[in-house]
Amino acid sequence: MIAARCIALSLVALATSASAQMMKPGLWEMKQTTQVDPERKAQMEKAQKAMESMPPAQKQMMQEMMAKRGVSMDFAGGAVTVKSCLTEEQVKRDLTPSHPAGNCTHDVRRSGNVIHSHFVCTDPATEGEGTTTLQGNTAFTSDVKLTRQRDGKTVTTAVSGEGHWISADCGNIQPIQARPKATP
Repeated sequence: MIAARCIALSLVALATSASAQMMKPGLWEMKQTTQVDPERKAQMEKAQKAMESMPPAQKQMMQEMMAKRGVSMDFAGGAVTVKSCLTEEQVKRDLTPSHPAGNCTHDVRRSGNVIHSHFVCTDPATEGEGTTTLQGNTAFTSDVKLTRQRDGKTVTTAVSGEGHWISADCGNIQPIQARPKATP
């Protein structure tokens, strides 16, 4: 789940780093399809089943805890759907929402509506490349490839994603802690 959150936040960071075409503040939904090794896929399916079998009160408590951290996740249909809140201040100041636990740095470059990013995270140790194509200020598509060490092995994950703006009101999802974006 940590890797999914890091990927999701990298997609948001990629998409929000464009200053020429600013995204709309508010609630965003990002759907990600991940290509992972069979072992990791089995772990993700197990996590999904565990979440589905939780008593309603426990499931609600977990969802509320994640919402306070700025994330709402759904594993239905083999994809991960993440909802995240982007504030007006983050849009105006061109900040990238990123979760403090990832401790990531981003090198972001833009050409027209295409944003290229290289990122390095230390918690967990992960490195990756991503490309996001903006479709106006309310939608984007992304492709991210990341590499990390797990159990002494190098694991590569490819993620395809799409995001769209849902509403100006974020509801119970709090904005993710923001950090200034990397200088291109």
